Amino acid sequence: MKKTIAKTAAMIMAAMIAGTTLVPMTVSAYKSVSTTSDESQVEMKQALTIVKKRVSIPKEVTEFDYSTYENYGTRTFSFVWTTPDNAKQYRRIVVMITGGIITEYYDSKYDSHYSNNPTLAKLTDEQILTKAKGYIKQLNPDIADSVKLEVNSLGLFNNTASVRFNRYENGIIVSGNSGSLEIDKNTGKLNSFYVSWWEDAEFADPKTAKSEKDIQELYKNLCNLTPYYKIYGDYKYNEKTGKGEWTQKVGLVYDSDMHSEIDAFTGGKSTIWEDMNKAEGTRYYGAMNDAVTEDCVEEEEAAVEDEGVEFTPEELEKIQQDENLVKTDEAFKQLKNDKFVALTDDYELKSYDIYYETDEKTDEETFYVSLRYAVKKDLRDNYKGYKNVNVRINGETGEVLDFSKYSGSGNLPKLNVTNANKIAKEAAETYSDDIFSGYKADSANTAPVQSWKNGKETHYEDARHFIFNRYVNGIQVWGDSISVGVDSNGVVTSYYVNHTEDVTFPSADILSESEAFDKLYTQQDFNYYYDGWITKDGKVNTYLIYKMDGFYLNAKTGKLCNWNGSERKTYVSAKDVKYSDIKDIDQEEAILALQKYGIVITTESKFRPDELISEEDFASLMTNVMGGYEVAVEEEMIEDGMSKEEEKKKLEAEKKDKAETTMREAAVMFGKLYLPADIAKMNIFKSPFSDVKDSDKEAGYLAVAYEKGFVTGSDGKLGGSNTITRAEAVQIMYDYLKKISK
Repeated sequence: MKKTIAKTAAMIMAAMIAGTTLVPMTVSAYKSVSTTSDESQVEMKQALTIVKKRVSIPKEVTEFDYSTYENYGTRTFSFVWTTPDNAKQYRRIVVMITGGIITEYYDSKYDSHYSNNPTLAKLTDEQILTKAKGYIKQLNPDIADSVKLEVNSLGLFNNTASVRFNRYENGIIVSGNSGSLEIDKNTGKLNSFYVSWWEDAEFADPKTAKSEKDIQELYKNLCNLTPYYKIYGDYKYNEKTGKGEWTQKVGLVYDSDMHSEIDAFTGGKSTIWEDMNKAEGTRYYGAMNDAVTEDCVEEEEAAVEDEGVEFTPEELEKIQQDENLVKTDEAFKQLKNDKFVALTDDYELKSYDIYYETDEKTDEETFYVSLRYAVKKDLRDNYKGYKNVNVRINGETGEVLDFSKYSGSGNLPKLNVTNANKIAKEAAETYSDDIFSGYKADSANTAPVQSWKNGKETHYEDARHFIFNRYVNGIQVWGDSISVGVDSNGVVTSYYVNHTEDVTFPSADILSESEAFDKLYTQQDFNYYYDGWITKDGKVNTYLIYKMDGFYLNAKTGKLCNWNGSERKTYVSAKDVKYSDIKDIDQEEAILALQKYGIVITTESKFRPDELISEEDFASLMTNVMGGYEVAVEEEMIEDGMSKEEEKKKLEAEKKDKAETTMREAAVMFGKLYLPADIAKMNIFKSPFSDVKDSDKEAGYLAVAYEKGFVTGSDGKLGGSNTITRAEAVQIMYDYLKKISK
């Protein structure tokens, strides 16, 4: 493996992205509608009537304003009420309505308020969901019975509870139809509401839809699984050397080529997006302008070429003194004689860069030269060929490693695929003669010429990149390929190669495609849902869909894996962890209660409740409960004059001590959050516990923990040597939160 010390090439990407505010029914285009027309006034009165029947507008918000726009046949109104400028307290209420659906509601009076002190919600989850369902029914009576709700999050340091909901029709979830509410976790007052909803949409009866088992069989015919060797770098820290080390590994992975939706009734590929594009419909998502003009591309590429490495004068002097490196005038002569680069005297050198790579195993340096040529200025305006040529060569041998030509004059004839393919193969064999026998032409190389219409004119493909892929043991090596660009005049416009050396490939004994599918179905289900799009006149077209999420399979074991074959670890949020070992234990309520606020010791499936908690885990738990106040664990200091053996014993004892937390250590950690160390040292504190003397150096911390209600002791004693289990640690935190939440 080679380590790059300095490189010249840097990719600069320019993109213009049109952003849109997140509002219901946002589309890629909208038309402004005059608010003075009779029709608009009628629609406004109708919308405002609906709103005022469902939303109580308090008397103090006397100022009123509104705006309106139309998206694909459906008008949206935004109504805003505010208090006057001279009001003692500002209040703002916003309501948006699209058609007959109130899509947004906000009341500033019940905004989220942050507190430094953590508090538990006074309302239960059931009460929160009941409140939320009531608000949905109040704002949109017609949708309330079609949603399923769940508490999304609870604020420990604010007063809010977030509830999200999804739409279901015929018991099936509807994609893109969902919403959320934010309510006060203690009073149940509504702060905000949002929903995206297809009004008047019809949904096909799923009775005649195919079962998932049917789809599993059909999917095998729709989807091709292709095995690939995938080479990747694996980084590990070596404790012995104290350095990080990269090693090359090879995964053997099945990739899927099927990413489309499946029609639940026919079992074939769904035409949902083809239908939408043909009808010029929308899915309510904002469009992104990704068009880049030819001039932008040229400027972009030029910027890339101009990006160079800066060397010190000493480095440049050393490089220039090396007689083994090819000089630029020698390189020019060689490139003029090169059949495919084919420089002429029309070109001149604009810039060049020198860099080197060091082989990590041998420390051998290899020098490279990147040269940038351009057509001479006086010839450039009417030049019919490519105006810019970039070439990278081996600095010692002059061997061409890759090149590209750009800024052509255009107006090329239709591509002759057969001739161009022949030229591409010749170029690939010429430059990659030592490895070409292990490469095969990609099937796309011989695909028919593409064509497209622009008005009445038909345009044809006039250039193509021909790809040759590496194969080992009959399996393609991902990323190792030779690329040759050829235009319709037979000019080779680019050559690039990526070939990984010094790699050991595992044997090709892999699961059959059918076996791989069977393994997939035991690990991942198809998504089953309604989806749809909107016509220009506002009609909703819906489809019943099956969809398999993207996946990679280890081709030897059939297990779901990362793209390179490494083990895939599924992320589980703290709120969604399902513990298998806490049922019916005394601390189950506490563990589940803190989990609702996103506070857990572990996101693994086993909680290990009876295991002693380490000081590090206890400190982390307390930090989360206390809202980011970092709880530190003291480290033992190695004393001067200790022998190596004494140091080792001390460190081992410290490690054993840190693996468990006592009641005293927990109380001291808490006390340190409130009591500065210099004050704690003063002999001014009275111990609240009979088993801790007033003269104890940590009496101050223990007194604070007692006064704050974090520890109470038993029969007047702290019992400081008692160790704490993981489950007990959570119970301690939960009891403290309950105490300060009253």
